[in-house]
Amino acid sequence: MLPAIHRLKQEKDFSQLARSRKIAFSKALGVKMRENGLPHSRFGVVVGLKVHKKAVRRNLIRRRIREILRKHLAEFLPGRDVMVMVNAKALDADYAELEAQTLSCLTKLRMMKA
Repeated sequence: MLPAIHRLKQEKDFSQLARSRKIAFSKALGVKMRENGLPHSRFGVVVGLKVHKKAVRRNLIRRRIREILRKHLAEFLPGRDVMVMVNAKALDADYAELEAQTLSCLTKLRMMKA
């Protein structure tokens, strides 16, 4: 599980991120990023009802994305808030595809350490 210090929880943080202009897309997801001024980065995963009506399927995708973020936490630059927005094509993607697309989007936003 993603450590609590690295999770976005408050509605105001998500709404500020939603207005961010730094964004990258892939086939199954989109990523928004902004500076947060903290010594660590925080992440949030958004999987809406349009992705799938059943919460079980939405939660599966959410857990997979969080695990990808947790696994690569040491590779991310500190001081940023990141929101991963998932679309319906993520249901057909396996774990390896989701991982590749997530890391690709984060690389486009220059979130990864060199």
